[in-house]
Amino acid sequence: MLGNILRSRLVVAAVSCVALALSSVGAEELCSVVPYSYTAAMSTYPELSTAIDVLENYAIASWFTDRSSSQERAGLLSRMLSQCPDETRLSIVVYGIPNKDCEGGFSTEGSVTSTNSYKAFLKQLTDAIGDRKVLYVVEPDAVGLLTKDNGCGASAGYLENLKIAVAALSVNPNAELYLDVGYWMLAYASTASKVAAAMKEIGNSGRVKGITINTSNYRSNQECAGYCTNFQTAMGSTSMTCIVDTSRNYNGNSNSDWCNVPTAGIGKPPTSSTGYSNLDYFMWIKPPGESDGYCWGGQTAGSFFYGGFKLLWDQGYFVKELGMPKIGETAGTVTVTSAPTASTPTTAPSSAPTSAPTSAPSTSWSWTVAETAAPTATEAPVTVTPAPVWYTPATTAPATTSPPTVASWSYAPSACKARKRLRSL
Repeated sequence: MLGNILRSRLVVAAVSCVALALSSVGAEELCSVVPYSYTAAMSTYPELSTAIDVLENYAIASWFTDRSSSQERAGLLSRMLSQCPDETRLSIVVYGIPNKDCEGGFSTEGSVTSTNSYKAFLKQLTDAIGDRKVLYVVEPDAVGLLTKDNGCGASAGYLENLKIAVAALSVNPNAELYLDVGYWMLAYASTASKVAAAMKEIGNSGRVKGITINTSNYRSNQECAGYCTNFQTAMGSTSMTCIVDTSRNYNGNSNSDWCNVPTAGIGKPPTSSTGYSNLDYFMWIKPPGESDGYCWGGQTAGSFFYGGFKLLWDQGYFVKELGMPKIGETAGTVTVTSAPTASTPTTAPSSAPTSAPTSAPSTSWSWTVAETAAPTATEAPVTVTPAPVWYTPATTAPATTSPPTVASWSYAPSACKARKRLRSL
């Protein structure tokens, strides 16, 4: 398999972006590179090509993690900086705190083992980004593991290292920082108050705009808006706001299962038009289709999981709300509704192909991108009180395999997507 991939004649590097309607500054785009796992998956599973091609129209946050080598991280940043237009905002997950995932242990491995090596890890990132506009999702699960009763984060040194991260990332005046907080810590006033105390202390080290909720999880948007309200109540202020990871939350989840949940579906695409006054963005932080680990037939954490991707697509937003075909089915022409924007979207490069997808053997359908107006009504967030969670859901970082070369394929680019650096070997 790998030999066949490496013998392919083309290298494809891709960049995804999504237009976001911002009330104060007009239209802005989040920008990131397409996950490595998608590039390989479209070669290995051609029947998924059209579905993956649709997802690539939207920014899926890129993970800067110590599970990758320094060279791989440098390559990721180089691709983002060279392919994302200056006017876009890069979307990056920072995941390298010493002793990360100290409770679950699924993503503990990595090159950062001390505060000094963490500082060097952060410096590589900040030196490369400079003063570019960027949105940082800072250290998934760290605040939750720091503040929960008998949590391992306190003894693992999370508090001081989070302060170091916030200070380093805040040097860039164009950076927006959101610290990740496990939703389970915001379900009750007693635990939300602990999160608030930690956030106030950490926030004094730099500029923190808010928190991310539901990273790699399945809670509904309404439920997460309630958690954000609980957070703001505990903070005694609405100055900090929230982001929700919608990559797998279309169907919500009534229990605390977290590993490759088989009832999940891809949620609403990334946008700033969330319909909730306290939610700044819906984002795809977890790449849809990447495994949580060896459960429900899943593969190694972070690797592409065919069965999981198929379920997410078939049970998610694009099939249920836009009428797109399930994997393996055929359908007629459908319309992809892209993220709302307040102005005309950036046009695709003139050199990009314009033909409809033709390479997926199991699907036969075309699609176009249409813009829709931002929602006019704002749903009021509700406070929710779910059943107690007896263990902490884990967050798994994406696979760190370097991007393979893949065979040629065709696609119809959206107004917010560009594929670059297509060359012969």
